[in-house]
Amino acid sequence: MKDAIKSVVVITAICLIIAALLGVTNYITAPIIEAGEKQRADDLCKEFFPDAKSFEELKTSEIDGLPKTITAIYKETSGLGYVFQISTKGYESGLVIMCGISSDGKIVQTKTLSSSETKTIGGKTESEDYTSQYTGLGSDFAGKVDAISGATITSTAYEAAISDAFAALSIVLGN
Repeated sequence: MKDAIKSVVVITAICLIIAALLGVTNYITAPIIEAGEKQRADDLCKEFFPDAKSFEELKTSEIDGLPKTITAIYKETSGLGYVFQISTKGYESGLVIMCGISSDGKIVQTKTLSSSETKTIGGKTESEDYTSQYTGLGSDFAGKVDAISGATITSTAYEAAISDAFAALSIVLGN
């Protein structure tokens, strides 16, 4: 009986020590990880606005009426425009797109960050041939972009995601 109690106490002490060490490790590394994530986001946003000074991430949870697909909004601090991260579902879930929209309401660039679509069909939305069609278009882009033959579901989802970016822009600007 005494051995069983002793074993429980030893195992509990080990668990408490390990939990404390994990807590300290998290306390030390959390700011480093956060800074790294901010730097990665800034670097990605600068692909859309190379002349940008810096970006401010807007808190999407505090903006009423945003489309559910909008997962992040980055505002370029000198007024060049916004970058929207959109997560949607094409034929498969996991289609993550970024769309940069300039302050004059034109698409600077779109980029597919990740996709679970079939590489030979829906995955073509990752190609420059497809994404470059959006460049320079405004919120009235519908019908001006050629869908990918055989990937209508993914093309339609991509277009809807870009429409959601314009809806979010309108909400952020208070229109």
